[in-house]
Amino acid sequence: MRKIIYSLLGVAFLFSACEDRLDIEQKGVISFDSFYKTDDDAQNALNNLYQSFCLNIAGNEGIYVALPLLFDEAGDDMLAAGNMYGDNDFGAQINEFRYDSQNEVIKNTYWGLYGVIYDCNLILDNIEPTTSIKKRVCAEARTLRAWSHMMLAIAWDCPPLVDHILKPSDKPANNAVEGGHNGLLEWCAKEAEAAVADLDERESPSDKVGASKVTKGFALTVAGKARLFKGDYAGAKANLEQVITSKKYELVPTERWPNLFHASGDLCEEMIFQANALENAAVGDWSNKIQRTSWMWIQFWNWRTDKLATKPSFIGPDGWGGHSIRADFAERMLANDGNSPRRKATFLTGDEFLYEMDWNGTKGENLTRAELEKSPKIGIKDPTGLYGFAGYFANKFVAWPEDNEKGWYGFKNLTIFRYAEVLLMYAEACAQTSDPNGLGLKCLQDIQKRAGSAHLSTELTMQEVKNEKSYEMWLEAVRFPDMVRWGDTDGVVNNGKNIPTTYDAFFTKNEPIHRLYVETSNPNKGQTGFVKGKHEYFAYPFAATSINPNLKQNPSGE
Repeated sequence: MRKIIYSLLGVAFLFSACEDRLDIEQKGVISFDSFYKTDDDAQNALNNLYQSFCLNIAGNEGIYVALPLLFDEAGDDMLAAGNMYGDNDFGAQINEFRYDSQNEVIKNTYWGLYGVIYDCNLILDNIEPTTSIKKRVCAEARTLRAWSHMMLAIAWDCPPLVDHILKPSDKPANNAVEGGHNGLLEWCAKEAEAAVADLDERESPSDKVGASKVTKGFALTVAGKARLFKGDYAGAKANLEQVITSKKYELVPTERWPNLFHASGDLCEEMIFQANALENAAVGDWSNKIQRTSWMWIQFWNWRTDKLATKPSFIGPDGWGGHSIRADFAERMLANDGNSPRRKATFLTGDEFLYEMDWNGTKGENLTRAELEKSPKIGIKDPTGLYGFAGYFANKFVAWPEDNEKGWYGFKNLTIFRYAEVLLMYAEACAQTSDPNGLGLKCLQDIQKRAGSAHLSTELTMQEVKNEKSYEMWLEAVRFPDMVRWGDTDGVVNNGKNIPTTYDAFFTKNEPIHRLYVETSNPNKGQTGFVKGKHEYFAYPFAATSINPNLKQNPSGE
C-alpha cells in the first residue's frame, strides 16, 4: 500500500498571520509572498492540513481523543468508570452532567476543531483554484472546514462561523449566522456539496488511499449528515444515496465486524474517511502529541487488568478501565441481537467474561467449566471490584495485541465515517419521508444481517432505525447528538446516581465458585443528570469566552 505522508512543511508559516513580528529575515522559512504559488505548494499546504487534522482530532493535547469522548460519555448507553470515584473525572463530569466551562474534554474538542478550521482557511485564503490540483486541494480543505463546523454546531448549537483567517482584533460572535443552528448546518451542507465536483472519487472499495483523504463520498456524507441534523430529509437522502450507489464502499463481512475497531480494519472497504495516524510521518518520539495520545487512548478504553486474577489473553496493553457499558443498554442489545457476532464483539456478559475468555493464568490447562468455576486464576480479584461496571464488560474498543504495531503504547487510525453510518442515516431519512423503492428498509436490513442479529426489521420505522443505530454505532461519537435531536434524553436524567461496582464473590465473600454481583453507591454531591433546556449543548470553554466578549455562553456553562 502506498503510504500517505503528511509533510511537516508549513509549520514554519502556520502562525504567519500574527502581527508585530520582528522585521528580521528568517533563514530557511518560506514566506507567504513566495508560497502558495505552484501546484506543489498547494499539495504541501494540503499535507500540512492533514497533519493538523491528525494532531487536532486524533491526537490533541490531553489523555484521550476528545471528540468521541465528548459525544459518547454523555450518552444513555455507557458509564464513566475508572479505578475509583474521582479517577477519570474529566470523563465522569461529562457522563454525569456535572461539567462546567473548564472541562478539558470540552476545551480540547472545541480548540481542536477550530485548529483544523484555521489550517483550512490558510489554504482557502491563499490559493487561487486555477489548476486542477489547486481546485482539488481547495475542495478538500473546504470539505474539512465544513465537517469541523458541522461537529461544532452539533456540540455547541451555533458557534462562530470562521470562513477566513481572523485578525487578532476579531471577536466573532456565536448565533451570528442567519437561521441560527439550522442556518449553520445549511452552510456546512452547501460547502460540502459545492466541493464535490473538484474532489477525487475513491477508486474502489479496496482503495486504501481513498479512505484516508477527502473524496466525493466523504463530502456527500458530510452534506447528508448536516442536512439530516437540520431536518432536511429529502436533501439528506439525495446526498447519501449518491454514496450508496457509487459502489465505492461495502460493509465488511460478519466475521470481520470486530476488526473495524482495530488496526486490521484500518482503511478497509467500509471506511469512508479515517484520520490516518498509523501511517503518519509525524509519528516520532515519546513527546509527539499523536503518539502520546494514542497510548493514552488505549489506556483509557482498556480494562484494568491489574484488578483481575490474571490477564485475559486477547487484550494488548493494560488500561485504566475508563468506561463501561450500562446494564440497561446491554440488556436491550442482548434481547435484540442474542449471541450475534456484533453483540459479543460489543460486550461480554458476566458468564462470557468468566468462562468464554482465554485467561493467561489458565492457558494450556484445558480446564472444564466446573474447574474454571473454582479456579483462583480467573475473575475479579481486587476486593474493591471494578468501579463503574454494571455486570457487563465492554469489548468493542478494548485494544488487541495488533493495535501495538507501533510500539507498546498502541496505535490505530481514528474513524470519522464508516459506511454503516451512511446506510443508517439514509434509512432514517427514508423513515422520515418515504421509501418508495424499498432502499431505506434494505439499508437497515443489510446492517442487521451483517451483524448476525436475531432481529430483522420487516418495516421501516423511526423506532427501528433508532434501535439499530444505537446497537451498531455504540461508542462511535453519534449517540448523544442523536438523542438530543430526537428529543430522547429521558435516559440520562439520572446519570451520576446509583453508580455500580462489580465484584466477584469468590474473592470478596470466599464463596466456593465465582459469582459476579453488583452494588451501587452515590458518591456525588449536588446536581447530576441531564436537565432539559440546559444540557442539549455543551458549555463554551472558559478559555474562549474569557478572551471573546461576543461569545455568549450556553446554558450548560452558566
